[in-house]
Parts: sequence; C-alpha cells; structure tokens
Amino acid sequence: MFKILFSIWLLFGFWILPLYGASSSFINHTVRKGESLHKIAKKYLPLSDFYTLSPFVKKIKKINDVNQTSLKINKKIRIPVVRTNPVKAKTITKDKSFNAKGIYITGNTAGTERILTLAKKLKSFGGNTIVFDAKDVDGVVTYKSSVRLAKEIGATGKSQIKDINKMIYLLHKDGIHVVARIALFCDVILAKNRPDLAIQSKSGSVWKQKGKIKWVDPSLEPVRKYNLDLVTKLCDLGVDEIQFDYLRFPAMGNVKDAKYSFDETKIEKHTIITSFLKRAYELTRRKKVLLSIDVYAIMAWQRKEDEEITGQRIQDLAKYADIISPMLYPSHFYGRFEGRKNPADHPYYFISQGCKKTGIATEKTGITIRPWLQAFPYKVTKSKWNKDYILEQIKAAKEANACGWLLWSAGNNYKISWRALKSP
Repeated sequence: MFKILFSIWLLFGFWILPLYGASSSFINHTVRKGESLHKIAKKYLPLSDFYTLSPFVKKIKKINDVNQTSLKINKKIRIPVVRTNPVKAKTITKDKSFNAKGIYITGNTAGTERILTLAKKLKSFGGNTIVFDAKDVDGVVTYKSSVRLAKEIGATGKSQIKDINKMIYLLHKDGIHVVARIALFCDVILAKNRPDLAIQSKSGSVWKQKGKIKWVDPSLEPVRKYNLDLVTKLCDLGVDEIQFDYLRFPAMGNVKDAKYSFDETKIEKHTIITSFLKRAYELTRRKKVLLSIDVYAIMAWQRKEDEEITGQRIQDLAKYADIISPMLYPSHFYGRFEGRKNPADHPYYFISQGCKKTGIATEKTGITIRPWLQAFPYKVTKSKWNKDYILEQIKAAKEANACGWLLWSAGNNYKISWRALKSP
C-alpha cells in the first residue's frame, strides 16, 4: 500500500533530489489543499531516519525556514528522507551465552525518543541490551499487532509504539540486542474481555486477586495460542529475543479459591507451565530467536510449597529455554530471610546466592543464567542506595558465573545505574 501511495506522489510532481549520500536526500513536496505540516510529515516519517513525528516536523521547519504548521497551497517544501520504502527489521541471531548487559524499558518509554536516548547512554557505558514491554500485565499490546484476538479484545487500542519495525531497526543500528518482554498469564484486558478465559472462582464467578480481575487460566488453549501468536509475530518483526514473565499461576490473594480447567488432584501445575514453554521454545528455535524466562528469585531455593503454588519447576523449565533470569531483587526477600533482618541491604549476598542456587537447580541443562538486578531504592536503607549498591550486584553476578545482567527500574529511572556503570 505504501509503495502505491509513494508512486502516486511521484506522478503528481514529488521528486527526489539525491545529494551526497542517502542521509542527505530530499523529497520536494507541493502542498495541497487540506494538508498541514504535521499531516505531510506523517506521510514521510517511515522514509526518514526519525523515530517519532515531533523532531521530524522540527527538522522540516528548519530546512524550509518556516515556523507555522499550516502552509500555503502549492508551496514547495523539502522533506529529508533516506529511503524509498519503510524499514523492515531483521533478527540478529546470537548465541545464548551472549554477555548481555541491559535495562528494562516500559511501553510508554519505548514509544518516545527516550528509548533511543537511553540506548545510546547504555551503549556509552558498555551496555548492549534493551528489554521492552511488548505486553505487560495490563494486557496492552504496546505496538499495532495483527494478532486477531488482540484486536478483538482491544489490546492494541492504546499501543504506544507507533512503528515497531523502525524502533527495532534503530536500536540494531546502535548495536543494541532487542528483547521483547511478554507478561503471559497475568493479563487484565484478556481476563476482563474474555471472562471465559479468566481463572474462575470456586464460588462460580471470575476469580479475583485482592478484589481485581487480572489472571487468565494458563491451561486453556485459546490463552496459550494467543501468547504464541504474539511470539510468532514478534519474531517476524525482527526482535532478537523473546522474554517471558508471569510464566506461572498466581501466588497472591486467595489462591485456594482459584478453579482451573484441569483437575489439580490429577495434574500438577508445573506440567501445565512446562508444556506451554516447550511449545514456545520449539517456535522460537525455528525462528532462530532466543527465548528467556523470568522466574521468582525464591524458586532457586527449590521449596516445594513455592513450586506447588506457582507451577515454576525451574529444573524442568530450564530444558526449554535459552536463558533464565531469576528476579534477584534483594528487597523482595521478605522478612528475616536467611538471618538477614533487612534483605534489601545485602545486595551482594542475595545476588550471589541466587545465581549459585539457580546454577545448582538447572545443572546439566545448558541454560544460561542472566539475573535481573535491583535498580530501584525500595526497602534499601537510604544511606546505602548509591552506585555501590548497583556495583555490588554486578560483581556478585559475575563472581557467581552468571552471564551478564539486566537492571530493572519500573519507572525507567537509571540515574544511579549510570553512575555505577560510569565508574572505572
């Protein structure tokens, strides 16, 4: 469709002025009735190397020495373009032992120029990986997905990333490993719009976690297929890695009241979760895209009660993924854990122990261990929240033979992290 429109533009008098290299090319556009500068810029944005509209409009104004967004009919303006067709990103295949050093990015951030700014900063400090939300727990698919169920339930209605192809392309251009994070079975939009797919209460209604509808039933085929369809399309869009979060059953709220489509007295939860992951792994391997999984930090301690609630048996999960990322945030070890009154104040210990125990639990599976580290101050004694807090975690991961690390800040505030990475 875009090629047809572009050909029409050429026939009506738009033409390319090749100057010195692709980055210096221009299209001469003749303004027609009803066209504003923003409307014109939106047409040509896919042909430019700009990610979002606002800086592109600003550049056009500068080139043409105009200040207003409304233009006179028949006025000729020069539009900076670098290609004749929109970009199509391609997966850059890497080995699972790739030493990733990355940060987490929300969908809101990913839809703005800030993702590129953060990527460049990360790269300047030796980092190389961005994990962006493709679908978070709210159920919003952050880009315009062609998956049928996503459209039917309105999951794409609030998509923040307007051009995911270009986002991936520009991150690749900066040498960034691009990871698409999918929150699987905690999916508010799907649960609310398809209550038949939500976890049910034994009382006969939809099960709620602390009064809120959030979870879908991991055992139902439409739920599984929906997430696998998202994986397929993301692989085709050119991401380098798929990362699963919420690969589990709910662990909070009145879980004893939850009713599933399978008989829990005959089928254990971990078989449901592992069988789904196996299908996903077969898919990503065919696509030559890495598959990583986030797991509760406590799963490395292999306590039977945790496994029974979540369905995460990491020694089995490790057979069907390339990378495992235990979420080893010290603040999330509750109470006096292993003799530590405030676990949040012991970053080295918990990262070290978590990586080592994950290694023991997944021994001989060949999976790569890449932990999530705490890049937020929750529960940390104020005087201890500084660059050394981050550095201690990175050191612990390295000395425990982990392969790289990822920094998590829900608000994408990496001010302290930058100070740490900048340190010699």
